[in-house]
Amino acid sequence: MFLGKCFLFLVLQVLSCHCEFFSSTSGLEKLFETEVVLLAELQSYVNEINQHAEALQSEIDAIRVEHLNAADGIDDYLNNPVNAFRLIKRLHSDWETFEGSVTADSSRSNYLESMARLKENLSFPSQDDFVGSAIALTRLQQTYQLDVAELASGILNGVKYGTAMSWQDCFVLGQHLYALRDYNHTVPWLQQSMQLLGEQSYGSESASLDFMEAVVEYHREMGAHESALNLVNHVLSIEPEQRNHLLETRQHLEELITDGDKNGLLHMTARRPGDYHESREFRMYEQVCRGELAPLPSQQRKLRCRLRRSRLGYVPFRLEELHLDPLVVQMHQVVSSKDSEFLQKTARPRIKRSTVYSLGGNGGSMAAAFRTSQGASFNYSRNAATKLLSQHVGDFSGLDMDYAEDLQVANYGIGGHYEPHWDSFPDNHIYQEGDLHGNRIATGIYYLSDVEAGGGTAFPFLPLLVTPERGSLLFWYNLHPSGDQDFRTKHAACPVLQGSKWIANVWVRERHQDKVRPCDLQRNREISLHYRDFD
Repeated sequence: MFLGKCFLFLVLQVLSCHCEFFSSTSGLEKLFETEVVLLAELQSYVNEINQHAEALQSEIDAIRVEHLNAADGIDDYLNNPVNAFRLIKRLHSDWETFEGSVTADSSRSNYLESMARLKENLSFPSQDDFVGSAIALTRLQQTYQLDVAELASGILNGVKYGTAMSWQDCFVLGQHLYALRDYNHTVPWLQQSMQLLGEQSYGSESASLDFMEAVVEYHREMGAHESALNLVNHVLSIEPEQRNHLLETRQHLEELITDGDKNGLLHMTARRPGDYHESREFRMYEQVCRGELAPLPSQQRKLRCRLRRSRLGYVPFRLEELHLDPLVVQMHQVVSSKDSEFLQKTARPRIKRSTVYSLGGNGGSMAAAFRTSQGASFNYSRNAATKLLSQHVGDFSGLDMDYAEDLQVANYGIGGHYEPHWDSFPDNHIYQEGDLHGNRIATGIYYLSDVEAGGGTAFPFLPLLVTPERGSLLFWYNLHPSGDQDFRTKHAACPVLQGSKWIANVWVRERHQDKVRPCDLQRNREISLHYRDFD
């Protein structure tokens, strides 16, 4: 028994994690393992109370048999001295025993005590995780223009991936979006919740209709008059007599709709002026993610696929040109499946929330809502796999990898994304003390996993979408030959719709790269300057 408790304690310590879960799918495994333990504990409690209930049920059944026998003639039954004794005995002692059995039942307190211990040792999501996952669903909904009913049914882009959400799931999501003041997304989720509630076997019961009435008030406060009216009409169609107080509400809503009333939270919380998510650039990014915006056939006609000889004697690179100016290429089958899995396994224990350089220009970094992923950095000399990633980029490009930043292995979370950004630093960037390697001249992204849906790398200004392909390397230059930022290389990680996205980022600095990419004497940034402040 002692050894068993020690083993359980060790298991709980392994499962315990105080990390962030929504920003990486890797950590979600711990949450699943937590639920496995909780489910087993709850099942144990149910088994205990079932055993107790079965014992009491057998006593109930025996007494009912006596009562059935008495039903044929109560006088005859009671005139039997044995029956009379058994009746008195039951009421004198048996029922006291039953009561004592219920009082002595420790299964409830044992379960609650066990749950208290588990909560101290297992991994549980925080409020930030809950909010992050809710925002992720709405991000997917908006980016890929997903129908709420399909999303709630577990259908993503026409493909059924998982189990459907319950009406309670949809309501809680809508309720939290309301708390976040995201009223445009609150309305459809509350609508879906009420539709699913109405489809339940108990959907027409008074308690369900009371709940629907409460949701009517949500819609009225938000100014979603039509949604409120539809719900009122539904309730009245089921209980017209009992709910006649809603007739006045219906009339008022009909008048508001006729008058075109625009009062309510939906109309009071307009987007702030200059909101990036309302800009033309952001809409272009979303269109690229959806595949609605792509290079013209005339632009693609000049692109080629070819074998590129390795200077180090490796198998020739299978190179595919994706864009010529600026140059964006993808090398296929560069990293083996074995190395991809090894890099993921190595990074898992070390990953933490990815950060971005502070917009304040102080050289620091911080977590940001527009980048939801977790990553870990490694020196290229760490192991054979990381050395090989460095060698491949240097071999292909000719760049001096001694001036590359540490490798960053990253895993994207629920709806994980990274909004449009440049990898190169702006002119006013403050380099950390001792950093004399200059700007990021080039970027390489190794895709360490396939992604079932979404998760592509989008270049809004090219416009180009690169689908993650396990083992491939995406490469481009961030700077013009003059050393100026090439603003056309703004790119983003589209939200992951289904699957787990693992990548390894390579950033090469510009110092000592002049032999491979000589600096032009004339500045040639005018071709991309238009995209610096694009709107």
